[in-house]
Amino acid sequence: MPLKSGALTRQETQFVHAMTRINNPTEAARLAGYTQPSSRGGDLMRRPEVVARVQAEVQHILRTRGAEVGVRVLIEIAEGEKFTGPARAMAARELVKLSGVGSKTDDDSRPLHMLSAAELHAKALKAQAWLDELERNTIEHEPAPSPTEGGGFFD
Repeated sequence: MPLKSGALTRQETQFVHAMTRINNPTEAARLAGYTQPSSRGGDLMRRPEVVARVQAEVQHILRTRGAEVGVRVLIEIAEGEKFTGPARAMAARELVKLSGVGSKTDDDSRPLHMLSAAELHAKALKAQAWLDELERNTIEHEPAPSPTEGGGFFD
């Protein structure tokens, strides 16, 4: 039963921790100490606040331990003599991108939340300049000439 404050109980929190490790509601409920884990795990995973907490913990794990493992593996590939040249080059390229020291190109496809404030500001200025250019190249209130007005489309 949830607490009146809306926070998860100690047992619910244990369930969340178990779910992030094993992704099995029944087994997570058993590990958290519920007496009827087969029904309780499913019940807990239908509660939005429990699901949100599980998702938040999984994201945290991915951003911390997952990122550490990913970078460590990329370094092992980039430095490893047993890997092919193309694999080592790809790993090195990804490491340079992740480090932020590589040259920036206009086709930077990183999601906005991965950009610094300065990079976001630069993108906003570039977008505004492009919008201004589009507006300057639009002739307002001038209808396109009709084909019967003595001129073709390219005249």
